[in-house]
Amino acid sequence: MNLDLFADANRWPTRPYCSDDKSARFIRSLSAAILRPYIQANPPHLRIWSIYDIDRAGGALAWERANLPPPSWAAANRENAHAHLVWGLSVPVLVDSPDMRQRPLRYLCAVEAAFRERLQADQGYSGLITKNPSHSLWRTWRGPRLTYELGELAEWVDLPKYLPKRKPQEIGIGRNLTVFDWLRQYAYRCIRHHKNGAHNLTMWQCHLNNKALDRNGDLQIPLDGQEIWHIAKSVGKWTWNRFDIATSDEKFSQLQAHRGRQSGISRAAANEGKRASARQMAAQRLSTRAIATELAVNQSTVVRWLK
Repeated sequence: MNLDLFADANRWPTRPYCSDDKSARFIRSLSAAILRPYIQANPPHLRIWSIYDIDRAGGALAWERANLPPPSWAAANRENAHAHLVWGLSVPVLVDSPDMRQRPLRYLCAVEAAFRERLQADQGYSGLITKNPSHSLWRTWRGPRLTYELGELAEWVDLPKYLPKRKPQEIGIGRNLTVFDWLRQYAYRCIRHHKNGAHNLTMWQCHLNNKALDRNGDLQIPLDGQEIWHIAKSVGKWTWNRFDIATSDEKFSQLQAHRGRQSGISRAAANEGKRASARQMAAQRLSTRAIATELAVNQSTVVRWLK
């Protein structure tokens, strides 16, 4: 039973993780992976399927009680009726590449946070591995639609409450964004040292993986190690091959020069105010020492202002 869910192979990883249980994972071709009870649904770097883990009886019908649209499919455990609910996205969202646009990802974060709360779904579930909807171990229902536009899904929830600010909530896909944002900023600062040190791309990616694992450890619910490795590989490859150090240095120099000019303007404005005060106090026959004390400047500065 495939329910046409695997008809478009482009919506699935070419070589997904798969497993007979939750304790071990293997990388296999898609044709081999669909024979296993658990499978990786989303390709690396893309969100094609939005997946939620409902750890309670009747999980397959949680969308009805939450007043949400029918999922693309629901795969339920035959013994305890716990389920995974999955909504397909008609336009995939890039989730961990320096080339990605931030707004679609943050929009996805908001939608998934709202759905997760309405469904009372597991907050710690990342969606990396899901119940294989074509496997006989699960009872699977196919919804009336395979895909939804992200904007359609947003219409079913009170989205403004969940729109992430500068830092998204560190659950679900928000964890990926948190680690990714932190890691790319670190990589921009450190790529010069690693390239000048004659390190190679693999060593650079391994270094970033270790750094990302450290940042991941600060999350309340850390990401899976494989997800961290995907982020590290993506950031490492992009910064190694495409990050322009010379252009970055030039932009930094221009920014520092601009800040220096602005600081100079601010200091000049502040000094002009003190200079006017010094003249007023001198007209009142105060000594240069008294004026300097009042304005918190050197006496020689007051003398120069009054010339």
